[in-house]
Amino acid sequence: MDPDYSDIPEHESPVRRMIADHHGLPFRPLKTLEEARAFDDGVVILQGDWGSQIYAVIPAARIRCSLESLHRLLRDLDGIAWACNDGEGAAIYYERCPVGSGVAGGMGGGAVTGDIWIHGDFGDISEEIRDVISGNRESVETGNG
Repeated sequence: MDPDYSDIPEHESPVRRMIADHHGLPFRPLKTLEEARAFDDGVVILQGDWGSQIYAVIPAARIRCSLESLHRLLRDLDGIAWACNDGEGAAIYYERCPVGSGVAGGMGGGAVTGDIWIHGDFGDISEEIRDVISGNRESVETGNG
């Protein structure tokens, strides 16, 4: 009998929940950034198109920007990659993932490197993305303003 995935909690990535269950892999979702920061392996995952693209995988301890700036970063990246979705399907998830593990998702998924991992599609703005995460910039669009 197939599991019922109609009631996956909002803080869990449906894609990663289903993949983990199907393959018997560990899946350790968390509810908040604060909870993710409490674990050495806590990461923040920015994704778009309902998991069809992982934008960034960030160690929770490396995030110095506000939650507002983190959500703005997600909107900026989603607008670049999936403007046709008009913001639908973009999400931030908090999970426990050890360094060296992958983050399941489309377009190659993501990687937990111990540093900030950014999808190759954003190579031309990777420094701006890092600046937002470090709290030195408000958004990839506006610079320091």
